[in-house]
Amino acid sequence: MKNNFIKKIDDAIISQIIEGDSSAYDDILKEQGYNINDIENYSNKNFRKHSFLLKGLINKQKDLVLLEKASLLLHKAIEKNIDKPISYLRNLIANNQFQVQYRNLDNLGIEEIKDIIKDQNLLELLEQLEDEQK
Repeated sequence: MKNNFIKKIDDAIISQIIEGDSSAYDDILKEQGYNINDIENYSNKNFRKHSFLLKGLINKQKDLVLLEKASLLLHKAIEKNIDKPISYLRNLIANNQFQVQYRNLDNLGIEEIKDIIKDQNLLELLEQLEDEQK
């Protein structure tokens, strides 16, 4: 109960700071000997750092989703024996170090396809595959 009460007080103080004028808090911090500019610079630096890391994480998750989708489309194309995606995949294999490892496309699984297309432009690849399916 005590922790809940303290949390409510903290929430009220934070909402008051966000909604209201923070100059009173700045004055209190100055009186205590804190440098407001240092605090603001530190805060801005951390905000930019966390913002950058968050954008990177979001982009990584988007790339994983695109890789999964492209791999699944190529796997289905192999199963249905569709020429263009198969020839595209053979081209990738010929241009990469995978030449010996993946001679038989029929035996490729989703993870192996991911390994092959991992360094490709996934958006372009997905557009090509989806256009060919229409």
